Amino acid sequence: MVSPTERFAAQGLWGRGIYFADKASYSKHYSHTPVKSQTSDRPAPKKAELEMFLSRLLVGKEVKLNQNQALAVPPIDSRTGLKYNSVTGNTAGSQVWIVYENGRAYPEYLVRYYVGSRDESRSPYQSKKEASKSEKWSSCSFELEVSTSNLQPSASQLTARQGFWEYLSESGWVAYDAANQALVERTFQDFSVTATSPSIVVIKGPEWKYEVDVANMQQKNIQHSLSTKREIRFHSN
Repeated sequence: MVSPTERFAAQGLWGRGIYFADKASYSKHYSHTPVKSQTSDRPAPKKAELEMFLSRLLVGKEVKLNQNQALAVPPIDSRTGLKYNSVTGNTAGSQVWIVYENGRAYPEYLVRYYVGSRDESRSPYQSKKEASKSEKWSSCSFELEVSTSNLQPSASQLTARQGFWEYLSESGWVAYDAANQALVERTFQDFSVTATSPSIVVIKGPEWKYEVDVANMQQKNIQHSLSTKREIRFHSN
């Protein structure tokens, strides 16, 4: 599978570049409609199916800008005299990133999906949790990603524990904010009760997204090029 290339890019809100978004609900407007004659390398598409890539993007040093259709390359960082590696901004409820050179993205998964009422022949499971209990999928790992506050558990859903979750920074232990505390604690308690439950939750900090693994007590930055890993712990009061 090859990286997206700039020769296929069209003029966008931040100029002619290769665009990526953190919200699938935004990217779906640019989804590909597969055609049977062009899918010899994968199963033939069914009615109303669409495709998009889940990609890894090497952001490098980014700069947040307002929309500017005149952009052809990232601007220069006045502090270093060097160009930024990528541009980021917000549109239609999603953060987007734009790169202006080839080779900065890896299309890790080709996702095929459909929109509408559930079709049991294509979606045999109603949830990841249900799928994780199936023998067919028991060897797979499932990642719980929560990006909206309305999915946070209430206090009554958690077994009361006196303490808080922390990660180890260069300056010492730092507590997660209240929203991420709830997500990590729920993942830990679900995993403690049922070993087939996800042990990983994706949380969002002020700048980056992280995978928090409560089985291995580790946090990994999934947006930084170095995929920085840090130790985590539950600090009891």
